[in-house]
Amino acid sequence: MRLTHAFAVAAVLATPVTVGAGPHTTPAHATHVAAPQTSTTTTTTIATKIEQHPQLASRLKPMLPSGMTLSQASAGFRNQGQFIAALHVSQNLGIPFKELRGQMVNHHRSLGQSIQRLKPTVNATTEVHHAEVETDEDLK
Repeated sequence: MRLTHAFAVAAVLATPVTVGAGPHTTPAHATHVAAPQTSTTTTTTIATKIEQHPQLASRLKPMLPSGMTLSQASAGFRNQGQFIAALHVSQNLGIPFKELRGQMVNHHRSLGQSIQRLKPTVNATTEVHHAEVETDEDLK
């Protein structure tokens, strides 16, 4: 008798359940996958946040590589602070921003790891701290 009960439970669990009513019902096990978000959404947000503060934008834009917009430069960074700190490191150490950005965005390295790769003779921890202090000052 237990075996029959087990088959009945299995049959109930295997039966598709529908959600809703009418001709457009959806099986409960169906999954709806949202369209993947692109980094453009995030970068636009970073650029937009900066543009909303004209004094901040006026300090950062001269640090950008020639011909690169704020939106292009911030593309792929996780947040505004990470982006601004990278701009400062680029300026402070003379590391081309595009190279630093590539290490961080394309190779998913931290700011410190990127500094070590591109300028191994400097103390990356000290330089990251210096850039973070500058970033905090920018955001005040």
